[in-house]
Amino acid sequence: MTLGKKARSLAATILCGTSLLASPALAEPVQLTTLEWPPYVNADGSGTSTDRVVEILQSAGITASVRVFPWNRAVNLAAKDPAWLGVYPEYYSEADDADKGGERCIYSKSFGTSPVGFVQRTDAPITWADHADLAEYSIGVVAGYLNETRFDAMVASGEIKTQEVASDDANLKKVSAGRIDAAVIDREVMAHLLSSMPELASQLEFNAVPLAEHGLHICFENSEAGRSLRDQFDAAF
Repeated sequence: MTLGKKARSLAATILCGTSLLASPALAEPVQLTTLEWPPYVNADGSGTSTDRVVEILQSAGITASVRVFPWNRAVNLAAKDPAWLGVYPEYYSEADDADKGGERCIYSKSFGTSPVGFVQRTDAPITWADHADLAEYSIGVVAGYLNETRFDAMVASGEIKTQEVASDDANLKKVSAGRIDAAVIDREVMAHLLSSMPELASQLEFNAVPLAEHGLHICFENSEAGRSLRDQFDAAF
């Protein structure tokens, strides 16, 4: 997947894992957290999601300071530390949505999409048409990630057996080694990771049955400042 690219030029300075994207309109950029999740967000904060988020904010006259953290810390900072007003890219969760009775954050409109499914061995593919079919497999997931509503509910109830890891590349290695049958992953993330893991690329493939196609959102802090920023972001589409 390639998210919509910028229609206007963006000025970017990247220092020490922080991407500072400035415009003369505002002296103090708003601070957003993110994670390393290429190609959407790279280790230095650049990437297709960052390009799109910054483009939309700049069109509203807002500058952004972006910093990469481990995912759970990125989420917690954006929810609890007033210095950080949002985290991206996030899948939508009604349970977290303050506009739907949740408490954690206020969601923006979707600024892109994430096609999610399963990575499997080419010589041992999984076969499924309904979620119940997944019960016979051992499936890798990344700790802290939302996957898909019904899938996550079945994991929570013990109907689907999963193993948690800290990163997508760890799941690719476990599937390749036959330690698990499959793993949940974004298709474009998988392609990006395998481009630098040629020893695994010929052994792995993306299952043909999609699990979900998620919108990508900024999850703004559940506060007056966060809501104001969300409204300005959404109005700039």
